[in-house]
Amino acid sequence: MKSLLNTISNMNRSMLIGMSFVVLIAVGTLLLLLPWARTDGQWGNLLDTLFTATSASCVTGLAVLDTGKDFTLFGQLVLIFLIQIGGLGIMTITTLLAVGLKKQINIRQRLLIQESLNMEDNSGIIRLTLQIVKYSLLLELGFGTLLAYLFYDDFGAKGIYWGYWHAVSAFCNAGFDLMGGFTALQTNVAANLCFIVLIVVGGLGFTVIGDLLNKHGWRSYTLHTKLVLIANAVIFLAGTVCIFLLEKGNAATLGTLNSGQQMLGALFQSVSLRTAGFNTIDIASCGNATLFFMMSLMFIGASPTSTGGGIKTTTITVVAASAYALLRNRKDIVFFGRRVDASLVHKSNSVFLLALMWVVVATFLLLVLDDKGQPFQFVLFEVFSAMGTVGMGVGITPEWNAYCKLVLIITMFIGRIGILTFSMSFLNKKVDKLRYPTENILVG
Repeated sequence: MKSLLNTISNMNRSMLIGMSFVVLIAVGTLLLLLPWARTDGQWGNLLDTLFTATSASCVTGLAVLDTGKDFTLFGQLVLIFLIQIGGLGIMTITTLLAVGLKKQINIRQRLLIQESLNMEDNSGIIRLTLQIVKYSLLLELGFGTLLAYLFYDDFGAKGIYWGYWHAVSAFCNAGFDLMGGFTALQTNVAANLCFIVLIVVGGLGFTVIGDLLNKHGWRSYTLHTKLVLIANAVIFLAGTVCIFLLEKGNAATLGTLNSGQQMLGALFQSVSLRTAGFNTIDIASCGNATLFFMMSLMFIGASPTSTGGGIKTTTITVVAASAYALLRNRKDIVFFGRRVDASLVHKSNSVFLLALMWVVVATFLLLVLDDKGQPFQFVLFEVFSAMGTVGMGVGITPEWNAYCKLVLIITMFIGRIGILTFSMSFLNKKVDKLRYPTENILVG
């Protein structure tokens, strides 16, 4: 026991965060394997159960089993438990328990919370963590009640349970559902708006929510909050318009709806593609141009410190601004009169490149290992969906063989903890004190 504690204490913070998710996935897998978690009363298949537990813990939503049909009430509660902890973050839940038990939180634990939330400093970190839990539960309770009321007319008492269950799944951007898809809610304006609000708030990031709650007026917001709000607005608008224009003539998706319903469907998909994974249209029936555009949105994902994945809205904003500054021969990246530090530019470019590299590697592995001859665009879509922890699928996930499922499991894990955290968990952070002579090389 002592040697185990010493090993844990010697781990770098990135590895500890990764290991905390490994433990959560392992516990979830063991619980979902139990016969009373399955409607057939049998022990579950290990690989499919591991896939499901990983997808829930990493709030992805890719599924090889039917959540509503293959799992009992116990199994569904285990899944929503994994989703809640995976969405809020294990360090957040641990902090809540420590405060509840009146335990002292030391500097190492504060640094772990800081890194798990991807924050620059740990000032006020405990207060923010408690706010995260408080407002998350209030939102889930409030919108869960609204959804329960909306579902009750159609589904009776079961609709009440479904309302609260789906509210947690939506806020955590998990994409799991008990209804076999949301196509039945395609024209239900109230339900669509409830899910849109939950997904958007869950994907904004807890630091942004804290800023909006504690400050008043645009001028008082931090640069981070301003960039997140603008980036989300631009992406939601662009996503809605593009999906509407690309699919309005497709009878298999939006073509049979009136203009208002088409805009609602396009808006819902634009929002959901930001790592939520719910769909009110048949994704496999979308055109190739739409699928490609959807991949781009999934790759960007949500915002930092949120329940969502992807490379994050601020990352793509800084990468785009970096390229623009280079084209304009400007040394600095400036937003609202504030200069972005060079280290953040370097970090953003690294995250973008590393994530793209893993997408290439994972896609190549799936193409090599796939024995079903799946279409290339579908394979690529599944990789982007797993990497962005979106979980929106085109229906081929259950058909993958064991090796392909393992590739997706790793991709979901990387997408949730972050490609940089995953990479740095295998490296020791050492300061390089040597400065070598410079020499130019030709690039571009």
